[in-house]
Amino acid sequence: MRRLASVAAVAAVLPLLAFGPAKQPAPTHWALLVGITDYINFGDVEGGDLPGAEHDARSVRDLLVMKFRVPEENIRLLLSRDATRAAIEESITGWLASNAQPQDQVTIFFAGHGSQMWDESGDEDDGLDETLAPADVLATSTENDISDDTFNEWLGMLRTSNVVVTLDNCNSGTGTRDVTPFSRGRLLARDISAVERPVTASRRALPGAEDATGFDATQTRVLEFAAAQPHQVAVDAFFPATDGSESFHGGAFTTFLVRELWKAPATATYQEAFDAAHEALKRNRFQQDPYLSEDVALKDQPLFFVEGGARANEMALPVTSVSGSVAQLAAGLALGVTAGSVLETESGARLVVASVGQRSTVANVTSGSVRAGDQARLVAFRYSVSPLLVNVAAVDSRIVAGLRSALSGSDEIRLVENEDAFAHLIVRRGGDQLRVVGSDGFARHTDLGVDQTGISRLADALRKEAASKYLGDMDNPTQGFGVHLELLGGGTSFGLGEEIGFAIESERDGYLTLVDLGTDGTVAMLLPNAETASIRVRAGQRFQYPDPNGDLLFQAQEPAGTGLVRAFVTSEPLDIAIPSGEDYAFGGAAFAAQVAAALKAIAGEIDGAVRLDTWGTASIVYDITN
Repeated sequence: MRRLASVAAVAAVLPLLAFGPAKQPAPTHWALLVGITDYINFGDVEGGDLPGAEHDARSVRDLLVMKFRVPEENIRLLLSRDATRAAIEESITGWLASNAQPQDQVTIFFAGHGSQMWDESGDEDDGLDETLAPADVLATSTENDISDDTFNEWLGMLRTSNVVVTLDNCNSGTGTRDVTPFSRGRLLARDISAVERPVTASRRALPGAEDATGFDATQTRVLEFAAAQPHQVAVDAFFPATDGSESFHGGAFTTFLVRELWKAPATATYQEAFDAAHEALKRNRFQQDPYLSEDVALKDQPLFFVEGGARANEMALPVTSVSGSVAQLAAGLALGVTAGSVLETESGARLVVASVGQRSTVANVTSGSVRAGDQARLVAFRYSVSPLLVNVAAVDSRIVAGLRSALSGSDEIRLVENEDAFAHLIVRRGGDQLRVVGSDGFARHTDLGVDQTGISRLADALRKEAASKYLGDMDNPTQGFGVHLELLGGGTSFGLGEEIGFAIESERDGYLTLVDLGTDGTVAMLLPNAETASIRVRAGQRFQYPDPNGDLLFQAQEPAGTGLVRAFVTSEPLDIAIPSGEDYAFGGAAFAAQVAAALKAIAGEIDGAVRLDTWGTASIVYDITN
């Protein structure tokens, strides 16, 4: 009897062992990427179609697949007319909710318009809820809008707490910018007052009040990137072609975020990538300040991290095909590669970039053997030197002639008189005043008279802009070591008379150069100078300048405005002489070019392009206020 009972007991156990729960699959990634260029019910105008939104979504897909090893089959791409409200809802509450496991990582990206609808819950100070505008959004109804409340309900259906949401749209603020041929605000052109107000709408406030909340995609377990603050415009911008590359449209925030994510080391966090993208926006003079969730622990985690998942690739381009001595590589414009730049594979083969397309790069194999599947790392960069383009088609010939005369000898600035031709800046007239507008539509300089004094002030402003462009372009896309630059006290805005100091830390020993573009347009080499010779910084050691125990003091001085400081760490001091009798070497855009030439001489070259592993740089933008 005991024997039979024992056998029965074993038989009862065996089915449990044979048919127990299967081993859990390894954590993986899932991504929903939405880019709406073509709106079904809106035309190809400001507030309607968005030329760069599809490009944004595709750039993010390439980044996730090529660098962060997200399986292509785990990415759903909804473009233009396919990105309806129903399709977005099903993709989140159906496809993602059913597929993404608790340990998986989920990315949701949206590039398109934002809008508003009547608030029925009473939680909005301005009486309006912010919304995302899917492709089938309506002009006279908010029936198809996706409110932040609804979006959060959808996100709540996901089983994982590793969720990153990036939104490149805006919900207000278009009244602060001019319409230009080179940018569009990502706010739907709809008059909310023309939309029927439901009887359950909140009566707390009238529409038109400034909104301080914005589209809220945040929960304690969701990390949100937003392209702009609630009251600001997120811009769909035109990025002009350089030698050997195509022009393209793209969201300003997405374009720089993707570039910084490509460059980021495997250990970089979301916070670090966000800070780098924000600084790049400011350096390139875009008037929007992105947002990152403040109280979400995920922001300090490694990018797109999953437990046990594959490590991100360091910045390298996969070779997709080879024909003879010509190789095609993935990515391109999203990475910021330029024609003439040099890449090398792990086997030591060398490639020189011939042309850069929207989503691919063509390179000539100059040495070694290259096969499809190889990873090509950027080792040298060809810097494109181009003038600052200023469109003057909107002002009369007298002003243009006076400006040409005032800019005589300023080769770094070129006036453009064709109304449709791209320009970095646009001069416009209103009555007896001139203003300078960026290609994004935001005013850079205002209240400039049309008399000779005003034209002279305009010329000075353009020289400053040219110098800013030169210093802003002097970046290292793949530097072999980090350089951290910060303003003492942690702020970036100073009142007149306030002290300004810098802290620099480098991951490698080297010689430090600090260059400042002041608010008055002067480019000055702060360090070294007549009093302080070249400073050698030590790896990992924080260096403060000026010395808090010394006599030197920097103070915020007039005029009010925006400045830029760039730090370089090089293997040898830059060869820049300080003029006799002067405390500092200084000048305008021509002096910025001199600094660039000295840097390139120290960095060294590979096939005519500047080596990237021999030097590091960092920059910071600051403001001086009255």
